Amino acid sequence: MEVKKFYPFMLRMKNATLLGYADIVIDNLLEVRGIKLLRKDNGAVFILPPSVQSGEGSFAEVVKFVNPQLKEKIRKTLSDYYKERFGTP
Repeated sequence: MEVKKFYPFMLRMKNATLLGYADIVIDNLLEVRGIKLLRKDNGAVFILPPSVQSGEGSFAEVVKFVNPQLKEKIRKTLSDYYKERFGTP
């Protein structure tokens, strides 16, 4: 798995802080753009898949992480990437 680009974007939200958006390549087979890396108020780091907003204002996921092991691998990869370049998430 490769982090192709990372766009730091600090934004405080209701219960978390958005740290940035990432584009990744999985096993040279699939590129996923716009994964969000967030930090909860308790310090836990998590990811959200890319999504689009409907005309009514609700959000729908464009990609769904079906495999929990893959989701965790992406989360750890992005968290480590962020830590190496910007410090503790």
